[in-house]
Amino acid sequence: MKKSIILSTLVVSGSLFASDLSVQFSDSKWDGITVPKDEVCSNYNTKAGSTPPLKISNIPSNTAKIVFIYSDKTFTKMDNGGHGILSYKIDANEVEVPALMGETFELADGFEVVTAHTGTRFKKTPGAYLAPCSGGKGNIYKVEINAVDSANNSLATTELVLGKY
Repeated sequence: MKKSIILSTLVVSGSLFASDLSVQFSDSKWDGITVPKDEVCSNYNTKAGSTPPLKISNIPSNTAKIVFIYSDKTFTKMDNGGHGILSYKIDANEVEVPALMGETFELADGFEVVTAHTGTRFKKTPGAYLAPCSGGKGNIYKVEINAVDSANNSLATTELVLGKY
Protein backbone atom coordinates (compact mmCIF):
# COMPACT_ATOMS: atom_id res chain seq x y z
CA MET A 1 0.00 0.00 0.00
CA LYS A 2 2.79 2.46 0.89
CA LYS A 3 4.50 1.85 -2.47
CA SER A 4 1.25 2.64 -4.34
CA ILE A 5 0.75 5.91 -2.48
CA ILE A 6 4.35 7.00 -3.05
CA LEU A 7 4.24 6.07 -6.73
CA SER A 8 0.92 7.91 -7.21
CA THR A 9 2.36 10.98 -5.49
CA LEU A 10 5.43 10.92 -7.74
CA VAL A 11 3.33 10.58 -10.90
CA VAL A 12 1.07 13.49 -9.90
CA SER A 13 3.99 15.65 -8.79
CA GLY A 14 5.92 14.90 -11.95
CA SER A 15 3.01 15.89 -14.16
CA LEU A 16 2.59 19.21 -12.37
CA PHE A 17 6.14 20.27 -13.23
CA ALA A 18 6.66 18.40 -16.49
CA SER A 19 6.15 21.44 -18.73
CA ASP A 20 8.56 24.33 -18.67
CA LEU A 21 7.66 26.82 -21.36
CA SER A 22 10.43 27.49 -23.82
CA VAL A 23 10.47 31.05 -25.19
CA GLN A 24 12.80 32.74 -27.62
CA PHE A 25 12.80 35.93 -29.65
CA SER A 26 11.75 35.44 -33.30
CA ASP A 27 13.47 38.63 -34.45
CA SER A 28 17.26 38.88 -34.06
CA LYS A 29 17.12 42.60 -33.21
CA TRP A 30 15.82 41.53 -29.78
CA ASP A 31 18.71 40.11 -27.76
CA GLY A 32 17.48 40.36 -24.15
CA ILE A 33 20.33 42.75 -23.35
CA THR A 34 19.33 46.07 -24.94
CA VAL A 35 15.85 47.06 -26.10
CA PRO A 36 16.06 47.91 -29.83
CA LYS A 37 15.98 51.68 -30.37
CA ASP A 38 13.06 51.42 -32.79
CA GLU A 39 10.97 49.47 -30.25
CA VAL A 40 10.64 52.12 -27.54
CA CYS A 41 7.63 54.34 -26.88
CA SER A 42 6.68 57.26 -29.14
CA ASN A 43 8.19 59.76 -26.68
CA TYR A 44 11.66 58.62 -27.83
CA ASN A 45 10.93 57.27 -31.30
CA THR A 46 9.16 58.36 -34.49
CA LYS A 47 6.41 55.81 -33.76
CA ALA A 48 5.25 53.57 -30.92
CA GLY A 49 7.34 50.44 -30.41
CA SER A 50 6.01 46.89 -30.55
CA THR A 51 6.19 43.78 -28.44
CA PRO A 52 8.86 41.36 -29.63
CA PRO A 53 7.66 38.47 -31.79
CA LEU A 54 8.17 35.25 -29.84
CA LYS A 55 8.39 31.54 -30.49
CA ILE A 56 6.88 29.60 -27.58
CA SER A 57 7.17 25.83 -27.33
CA ASN A 58 6.60 23.05 -24.82
CA ILE A 59 3.13 24.47 -24.16
CA PRO A 60 0.91 22.17 -22.03
CA SER A 61 -1.74 20.40 -24.13
CA ASN A 62 -4.79 21.91 -22.40
CA THR A 63 -3.60 25.53 -22.77
CA ALA A 64 -6.30 27.87 -24.08
CA LYS A 65 -4.24 31.05 -24.17
CA ILE A 66 -0.92 32.59 -23.29
CA VAL A 67 -0.94 35.62 -20.98
CA PHE A 68 1.84 38.21 -21.34
CA ILE A 69 2.56 40.54 -18.40
CA TYR A 70 4.85 43.39 -19.53
CA SER A 71 6.74 45.26 -16.81
CA ASP A 72 9.52 47.71 -16.02
CA LYS A 73 11.37 45.97 -13.16
CA THR A 74 13.30 49.15 -12.32
CA PHE A 75 10.34 51.52 -11.95
CA THR A 76 7.92 50.22 -9.30
CA LYS A 77 4.93 52.15 -10.67
CA MET A 78 5.23 50.32 -14.01
CA ASP A 79 6.11 46.89 -12.61
CA ASN A 80 3.63 44.00 -12.31
CA GLY A 81 1.99 44.56 -15.68
CA GLY A 82 2.24 48.34 -15.85
CA HIS A 83 3.21 48.11 -19.53
CA GLY A 84 0.11 46.04 -20.26
CA ILE A 85 -1.28 42.56 -19.82
CA LEU A 86 -2.37 40.77 -22.99
CA SER A 87 -3.58 37.31 -23.84
CA TYR A 88 -3.17 35.34 -27.05
CA LYS A 89 -5.45 32.42 -27.94
CA ILE A 90 -3.72 29.22 -29.00
CA ASP A 91 -4.51 25.61 -29.83
CA ALA A 92 -1.06 24.06 -30.27
CA ASN A 93 1.94 23.10 -28.16
CA GLU A 94 4.17 25.45 -30.16
CA VAL A 95 3.25 28.89 -31.47
CA GLU A 96 4.77 31.95 -33.17
CA VAL A 97 3.33 35.02 -31.47
CA PRO A 98 3.51 38.07 -33.76
CA ALA A 99 4.67 41.51 -32.68
CA LEU A 100 1.92 43.81 -31.45
CA MET A 101 2.10 47.58 -31.92
CA GLY A 102 2.06 49.65 -28.75
CA GLU A 103 -0.04 52.68 -27.80
CA THR A 104 -3.18 51.44 -29.52
CA PHE A 105 -6.16 49.24 -28.82
CA GLU A 106 -6.15 47.87 -32.39
CA LEU A 107 -5.02 44.29 -31.82
CA ALA A 108 -4.05 41.53 -34.23
CA ASP A 109 -6.25 38.43 -34.43
CA GLY A 110 -5.98 36.23 -31.35
CA PHE A 111 -4.95 39.02 -28.96
CA GLU A 112 -7.12 40.41 -26.16
CA VAL A 113 -6.47 43.14 -23.60
CA VAL A 114 -6.47 41.81 -20.05
CA THR A 115 -5.32 45.14 -18.58
CA ALA A 116 -4.31 48.20 -20.61
CA HIS A 117 -0.95 49.77 -19.82
CA THR A 118 -0.99 52.20 -16.88
CA GLY A 119 1.39 54.75 -18.41
CA THR A 120 -1.50 57.13 -19.08
CA ARG A 121 -0.95 58.51 -15.56
CA PHE A 122 2.40 59.70 -16.91
CA LYS A 123 0.72 61.29 -19.97
CA LYS A 124 1.60 58.42 -22.31
CA THR A 125 -0.71 57.54 -25.22
CA PRO A 126 -3.42 55.06 -24.13
CA GLY A 127 -3.33 51.52 -25.44
CA ALA A 128 -3.03 47.83 -24.66
CA TYR A 129 0.80 47.86 -24.55
CA LEU A 130 3.36 50.57 -23.80
CA ALA A 131 6.83 49.90 -25.18
CA PRO A 132 9.85 50.66 -22.94
CA CYS A 133 9.67 54.36 -22.16
CA SER A 134 12.35 55.32 -19.60
CA GLY A 135 14.27 57.56 -21.98
CA GLY A 136 17.40 55.39 -21.91
CA LYS A 137 17.96 55.45 -18.14
CA GLY A 138 18.95 51.76 -18.07
CA ASN A 139 15.63 50.40 -16.79
CA ILE A 140 15.11 46.63 -17.09
CA TYR A 141 12.06 45.47 -19.05
CA LYS A 142 10.64 41.95 -18.92
CA VAL A 143 7.62 39.88 -19.81
CA GLU A 144 6.13 37.10 -17.72
CA ILE A 145 4.62 34.45 -19.97
CA ASN A 146 1.89 32.27 -18.51
CA ALA A 147 0.08 29.36 -20.20
CA VAL A 148 -3.47 29.11 -18.82
CA ASP A 149 -6.40 26.77 -19.40
CA SER A 150 -9.97 27.79 -20.26
CA ALA A 151 -10.69 28.45 -16.55
CA ASN A 152 -7.61 30.75 -16.33
CA ASN A 153 -5.66 28.26 -14.20
CA SER A 154 -1.91 28.62 -14.64
CA LEU A 155 -0.35 25.56 -16.28
CA ALA A 156 3.20 26.79 -16.89
CA THR A 157 5.04 30.07 -16.61
CA THR A 158 8.37 31.62 -17.43
CA GLU A 159 9.97 35.06 -17.60
CA LEU A 160 11.89 36.67 -20.44
CA VAL A 161 14.04 39.78 -20.08
CA LEU A 162 13.41 42.10 -23.01
CA GLY A 163 16.48 44.19 -22.25
CA LYS A 164 17.57 47.51 -20.78
CA TYR A 165 16.55 50.92 -22.00
